[in-house]
Amino acid sequence: MNDDKVLGRILKAVRPIELPPAEYPPASIVRDTPRDDLEQRIRANADKVGIELTDEHWEVIDFLFDFYVNCCDSDTDPGYVKQETYWKYVDCLYDEACMKEKESHLKRECPYGELSPKECTSGYRVYRILENRFKDKGGATHLYRLFPYGPIFTIHLLAQLPRLRHDANPHFGTSF
Repeated sequence: MNDDKVLGRILKAVRPIELPPAEYPPASIVRDTPRDDLEQRIRANADKVGIELTDEHWEVIDFLFDFYVNCCDSDTDPGYVKQETYWKYVDCLYDEACMKEKESHLKRECPYGELSPKECTSGYRVYRILENRFKDKGGATHLYRLFPYGPIFTIHLLAQLPRLRHDANPHFGTSF
């Protein structure tokens, strides 16, 4: 019962963004947003709701964001809402240094698997990648110790990213 009150307080302070994931995949947002901006948003929202983030938390957050950037296929239109983001992308096409950086991201290996654009919007599929990556530290037990309301749900909430499909399983009372 106490956990429900804490979650209620958190959700009141930081409302989940509920956009249709297929139209605006979180992987595209993470790819197009400077990492410092995402980290500042997470720190501010964590302070707002009283969550203290440790190095272990940041290890999971950084892995998830790196996975989104490097291993989530994004052949769909990301649905840009800001012109500056679009024009940064266009300008990059003509900047050799920027293109080399983009190519280096494309050449990275994805040891825990690569997901299609549709799979990248499924909380369950992304959660399985996280669980596999952190299995040496305890897998699900480790992730839920750090993020009691679910690692993906909590990280997306703090970063104010759109929720993934099936990020909660109401039949088992589980958030991914």
